[in-house]
Amino acid sequence: MRHRPRRRLSRAAVAFSTLLGLLAFGPAAGSAERAGSTAAGGDESATVLLGKTLESRGAIIDASPGGGGASANAMTYGGRDCWEIGPGRPSQYLYVTLDARLKHEGANHAAVDIDYFDAPGTKFALVYDAGTNPWRTSRVVRTTGTNTWRTAHFYIPDGAFTGGQYGRDMRIATWAQDMGSSEKPVCFARYAFEPSSVDTDDVQVDVTTPGNLFDPGERATFGVLSARDRSVPWSVRDYRGRTVRQGTAAIDPATREGAVDAGELPVGYYTLTLRGNAADGTPVARTAGFAVQRPGPDPKRTTDSFFGINHHHRSAPGDAWDDSTKLAARAGAGALRVDSVYWNSIEHPKGEYQWPEASERVTADFGARGQDGLMLLGFGNSDYGNIPSTDEAYRAFGKYAGQVAEKAGGRIESLEVWNEYYGGFSNGVCSQSAKCYARMLDAAYSGVKAADPKVTVVGASSFKVPLDWFEELFRLGGLKHMDAISIHPYRAPGDPEGVELDIAGLKRLMRQYNDGKELPIWITEQGWTSADRDGVGVSEQTQAQATARALLEARAAGVARYYWYDLINDGNGPSSAEHNFGLLRKTGPEANGLNPKPAYLAYSTTARELTGARFTGRLHTGDRDLHAYSFRSAPGSPGGGAVTTALWSSDRAGKPVRVRTGKPVTVVDMLGSERVLEPVDGWVHLTATGAPVYLRAVVDKVERSPLLSLSAPRDIAAGAEVPVTAVLDNRATGQGDGASVRKRTAVFEVEGERVSVSAAPGRRATAVLKVPAGDTPGNRGLAAAVTLDGRRAGAVATGTEVTARPVTVDVSPEMSVKGVARTDRLAVTVTNHSPDAPVRVTGIDWSFGDLTGTIGGRGIDDGATVPPLAARTFRTTVDGAPAYAVKPVEVTARLADGGTASDSDSFGFSPVARATPHLVDGKLTGLGDVPKVDLSEVGSYNGIEPSVADGDMWATWDDKNLYVSAVVREKDHRVAGKVAWLPAGDSIGIGVQPGKPGEGLGRWGADWYMLYAGDTVAEGPGVFVESLPKDYPVGPVAGAEVRVSRDDEAGTTTYLVAVPWKRIAPLSPENPAFSLTLTVNKNDGVQRDNYRSLGLDGWQTWGDGLNNWKLVRYQQVQLTR
Repeated sequence: MRHRPRRRLSRAAVAFSTLLGLLAFGPAAGSAERAGSTAAGGDESATVLLGKTLESRGAIIDASPGGGGASANAMTYGGRDCWEIGPGRPSQYLYVTLDARLKHEGANHAAVDIDYFDAPGTKFALVYDAGTNPWRTSRVVRTTGTNTWRTAHFYIPDGAFTGGQYGRDMRIATWAQDMGSSEKPVCFARYAFEPSSVDTDDVQVDVTTPGNLFDPGERATFGVLSARDRSVPWSVRDYRGRTVRQGTAAIDPATREGAVDAGELPVGYYTLTLRGNAADGTPVARTAGFAVQRPGPDPKRTTDSFFGINHHHRSAPGDAWDDSTKLAARAGAGALRVDSVYWNSIEHPKGEYQWPEASERVTADFGARGQDGLMLLGFGNSDYGNIPSTDEAYRAFGKYAGQVAEKAGGRIESLEVWNEYYGGFSNGVCSQSAKCYARMLDAAYSGVKAADPKVTVVGASSFKVPLDWFEELFRLGGLKHMDAISIHPYRAPGDPEGVELDIAGLKRLMRQYNDGKELPIWITEQGWTSADRDGVGVSEQTQAQATARALLEARAAGVARYYWYDLINDGNGPSSAEHNFGLLRKTGPEANGLNPKPAYLAYSTTARELTGARFTGRLHTGDRDLHAYSFRSAPGSPGGGAVTTALWSSDRAGKPVRVRTGKPVTVVDMLGSERVLEPVDGWVHLTATGAPVYLRAVVDKVERSPLLSLSAPRDIAAGAEVPVTAVLDNRATGQGDGASVRKRTAVFEVEGERVSVSAAPGRRATAVLKVPAGDTPGNRGLAAAVTLDGRRAGAVATGTEVTARPVTVDVSPEMSVKGVARTDRLAVTVTNHSPDAPVRVTGIDWSFGDLTGTIGGRGIDDGATVPPLAARTFRTTVDGAPAYAVKPVEVTARLADGGTASDSDSFGFSPVARATPHLVDGKLTGLGDVPKVDLSEVGSYNGIEPSVADGDMWATWDDKNLYVSAVVREKDHRVAGKVAWLPAGDSIGIGVQPGKPGEGLGRWGADWYMLYAGDTVAEGPGVFVESLPKDYPVGPVAGAEVRVSRDDEAGTTTYLVAVPWKRIAPLSPENPAFSLTLTVNKNDGVQRDNYRSLGLDGWQTWGDGLNNWKLVRYQQVQLTR
């Protein structure tokens, strides 16, 4: 059975009885008399009124459990009696004990309302017994100082109510572990408890099919849970953002349940949205993903274990583990990487070895699923000082590794020695040390092989691909103590492409130190988080694209195993990076079960198309951003010896292409949907986008072709109709072709709308269709099936961004220089996203720091009307702003219809002057009147004091280079060992990115460059790039020049850095506006054999976006002439 039975509470389990009695401890002596309580009507809620005359029903409240004597003060505020607790009062808590019939075994769901006096400077929390954690905080309430009575609403999803709080079930607290203490007392007048038979405080999707994954032809059905609604409207949208089903679910008033039947849907990704009401009547929308999916290859029926997934045991405890691994297997994952054999859990106490139930459950499950298991060995043992650094600890680690191999009894295929030892998972005297890791690896390898020689020992497990660290490890004999080598080449939020350069460098090192031989390379972690925080995450659509493209790049680079990080989101925080790496969303407020993100389908489709296939080559496309990779499956594999070509573009814009093939070709999109195209004149036509498609055919050639394409406005207002332009360009059909010699006719069909376009030889013809944009902001995909000259020969696509508001405003700095005089301006761009109506701007109010003004008069009159789907820029001069001083900026455009549109930002007027500096006899020349970035005035410190380092910096340019010059006042200067160690040495840092800070993140961020420049002991001056542009791997920047002069007597270090524009493309003098951040870095002086962040004492910075990896903290600059 695919559908799980649902466990529901009976009405008896949530019935209430009236409880009359004295409160255990009343108001403080002398402040009010203790009184008996009286019953209120009704039997399905518990209520306690706190005052001089007390009333309770269904619950007891006391200020001191166990007869400790503490009590609450009875007070009167705003004409209402209440109990006051907190600083200066006998108690900080009010404890609640519920009547036995108001609770049951397992998770209790309930709402709690608490009336409190909203005095200034106070806070409180509801802390409840959740069983495994008897002190779980529901939420913290911070008062706003209105001096009125207010009600705080709390929701308890998992109350155990087993008396974990000194025999009580919960407490109202003015002190809590994760809140601290209220500064002042708080007074409470009413407590109300209302249980629910459903686990939601508003509405929730009830996942009734495992993973919300449906087979083709199966009806997509769901449950609906609602705490208070009589009916719940619902809608289903497809991956492109189009509403494809909608309806209303009736809610049973007794069970609080309803149902949705969305019917049979085509293969693809969908979302179900429910709309209900919160406790205060506020509308609430809850969304869960679901998919109609052709399952990936069954791991039991294939020997190809390339496709793996990381999975945390804590993410699916108990029976949920079995459910979650079934979903991994359904995706086609033939291997799992799991962290369930921690050293502390296996050896405890010292010298005694255990095999915990969790370890056994995971190990047994590998065999049941047919998946190869990879277990992590780590992360320290307190009996040996945590991370091994002594002879005793190394020996103990080896014994522990052997015990794991022995107790697994041949059921674990591979063991990985530690996780990101080079990275964030080592510290102390051995932090990131290749020497220490080599000893630990040796001990683990010996221990494992003695217990089970068949187990594959995987070594290194590095964060990124630090070739200098690997070289040191290889020199120490590390390659002799591993069977495979693992890396974690994270590249987010950038593109997946480029990892092959890192892998090629690693292979060269292995051959150099291993008699010309290579070990298998495993990528045991790589992922893109879909967190919604700028500079950290990408959209879920981009995460899906990254999933498919990363798998393709790894397969093509010869990687033996690839483990996506990870299977399930670690939490439900939308802005948390760690909470959003998963292919599946975890149970939370939106849905009560696991449900897929688009990345799950992208992974599954790639696994289904390429399991058992080997990479046979790249097709030449004539475009570095147009990728066509060919794979051939082995006879007897799921592909049966067939050829598959993966096609995509790593450019932001879609590329119209044609594919030469002699037969009809099945095209499988990233989400698994299939269509067959018939060639016309030997070609089929597609749009290559960031989402790979798989062509099941022998492909002779792929090239750009303008013949068939689709276009739409870059963005459109929600609720509008999108004008979609169908293009038939009959001037030339492909690269190098002459003009077409015959008339062509194409029929485009977009979401049920059809249009026919004909073009004579040498002519280009267009036609416009209109489709609804929908009401959901975000990317709206648009696709057309195209019949060309009577054959279904094309599938083309485009997209638009749906905006929540019809008019938006964007503010940027602009500068011009005449002689030595600089003029600063605010450029305010007003964009009209409506396709139909113009917008008139009547005025623009602005502020820059303390400066304010209004754009009006002729500045508005000359261009006040913004046509449909157009933008106008208005400018105003800002006087008196010092260079590089970052200020808050706000602008508000006033519109003729009475509305407004606003934007806010923080930036300064930051010129990068045209000048070619020189360093002569330790002095900088050629800077003339170039303004300096005085870090003591416009910068900030992180981890160090001004007495440690203080810098002045200059950014300039000429046609060949971008220059950064610096004079750093520092008592001492610690020269890095080599160029690769500059990021944590005494150095200067330069971060650059095209456009505005973080522009484009959420889809694909543009290439960005994190450059560190300085002198080194072994290699002399150099520039090291730490970020991951596509053109070259992490390492020294070829062609960059650095000069460093140290004056010990004056206590200054002077730098001159020249970086060729061609090494930081697409930045160039032709694009004068870009983003920049600058730092002065100080090493902590601790001797290490490697660098990373642990060697960095701190830094002084302008922008503070470099060492924090925060692209949105860079500052906007402009090249001036």
